[in-house]
Amino acid sequence: MNHRISIIFLLLLFLASANAQVKFVCNGMKKSSAKDCLYVNPKMKTNERRFCFNSVREALLFAEKNPSANTYIYIEPWVYWLDDPDDTTIRKPLQGENEPFGMKLRMNNVSMIGLSANPKDIVLACNRGQTQGAVGNFTMLHITGDNIHAENITFGNYCNVDLDYKPNAKLSRKKRGEAIVQAQLILCRGKNYSARNCEFISRLNSCPFVGADDVHFEKCYFECTDDALCGTGTYDDCSFTLYSSKPFYCTSTQGATLRNCNIHSKVSGIQYLTKMSDPVTMINCHWTSDDKSLKIEWARKPNPKNKCLAEACTLNGKPLILPPTPDVPMPVGFPYLPLENQPEIIPGRWTLDGYKPEDTREFGWNIPQDRAAWCMGEGLDGAEGCKGFIQNIRGARMMYTAPETETYQGQKLMLSLDPCKSKGQGFGSATGQYMDVCIKFDTRTLSGYGIRFMRTPEYDNAIVVYLVEYVSGKVSTLTQPEKCTLYKRGCKLVLSCQGTQLTAEISNGNDKQILLHSLASVNGFGGIHIQHTGSTGGSATVISGLETEYSE
Repeated sequence: MNHRISIIFLLLLFLASANAQVKFVCNGMKKSSAKDCLYVNPKMKTNERRFCFNSVREALLFAEKNPSANTYIYIEPWVYWLDDPDDTTIRKPLQGENEPFGMKLRMNNVSMIGLSANPKDIVLACNRGQTQGAVGNFTMLHITGDNIHAENITFGNYCNVDLDYKPNAKLSRKKRGEAIVQAQLILCRGKNYSARNCEFISRLNSCPFVGADDVHFEKCYFECTDDALCGTGTYDDCSFTLYSSKPFYCTSTQGATLRNCNIHSKVSGIQYLTKMSDPVTMINCHWTSDDKSLKIEWARKPNPKNKCLAEACTLNGKPLILPPTPDVPMPVGFPYLPLENQPEIIPGRWTLDGYKPEDTREFGWNIPQDRAAWCMGEGLDGAEGCKGFIQNIRGARMMYTAPETETYQGQKLMLSLDPCKSKGQGFGSATGQYMDVCIKFDTRTLSGYGIRFMRTPEYDNAIVVYLVEYVSGKVSTLTQPEKCTLYKRGCKLVLSCQGTQLTAEISNGNDKQILLHSLASVNGFGGIHIQHTGSTGGSATVISGLETEYSE
């Protein structure tokens, strides 16, 4: 009997030990794990009964499924991947969504706290972006809910940034790709978000808590390029490294506020605050720059309804005087003028319509039916001030059908092209986005010869170009793809077919690039074909000049 009692006692003791709370220290205070006090330690096995987790991912999922009035997740130093970097599967958006996510969560009243005063010691990581491990703008976290807080944590998308983890070099990892693509951190829906002593590391579209109604950042650090920062944020005592000229795409109605911040700009020339004209307030902010002649402005064309304010700010130690928001609207330039679609093929006339080529089938976009394919207007960003034909939809196509009364021998086409992208990448992303320009073209069978300008994942400041042949709508390559850095404002194309020689000369200023191919035989067509599969707006290309010639 006593032997049986001893066994039961030992069993109860074992069960009590297995379910015992885990003790840990936070800021010198002893704490115990509980349902509302979750503990993450990569050196321990996950035990939900003890509220102890091996990964942040497991802890977040538990917090989502087991809501409390306030849940605290305490995290030991380590690198925690919220998306497996070694999984070769390409991440794609769920049906009806635009971005793929590492995690989607619905939770309220959750705080994530790193157990080190140095946020670099606790890293929440992913390393995917548009065309680099994902289709769409990969985002590490999507949170729906209110009252979310983070402290002492680095949120990093290491798609285009090396992860250098100094506490343990074995956890470091090289960037996925050199070409900078859209690689995002945290999108949200809700109110009352905050971060203290955190770092947000990415480049393009980094998106720290973007989408929340109001976000307070205190003593945080940000690295980013364009379209990146949270426009509903208040930034107190924060630091920034800006690698491009428009860190805010837009801000909220009340505007973003920066107080007592240190900002280092890697930009040369002009540093803008916003891409769209929106309100920003800067108080006691100190800018530094390697470019001693750097200028700082609110936006390219400030809108008078969006009041901006700068008080007690400096640039490289000298008082920073920003031009005030104008009292009257800035000139909007040449307004957009939609051109009525003309889908019919008529000899001697232009066809204007939208078309989705077969080689873009894997990319999920369709031709809009509610607006014109082309418009006349002024370009944006890198093409500001350039006027001409602009794509109004993805898949915009224009074709000229030559009169059928004669056979055409030689043909030359001269185009002036002003892409809105200023760095030379030409298009919004490497998702089947290109522009084909063709001559000696039959618009009925879609047959002829031309050149393709295309964005690829290898470059974020260049495109590739190569000569192509269309045969009944099918496209084949005639030359090997070549890197081209000339496809930006001021680009000129001369495409010609003389005898059996197909030539494309691309130039920009004094720089030239020539592509050549000898055709086995030449057709007798004389049409023109321009097909654009890229996104519109700031990713469009202005066709500011077009002229063609025929020769015997």
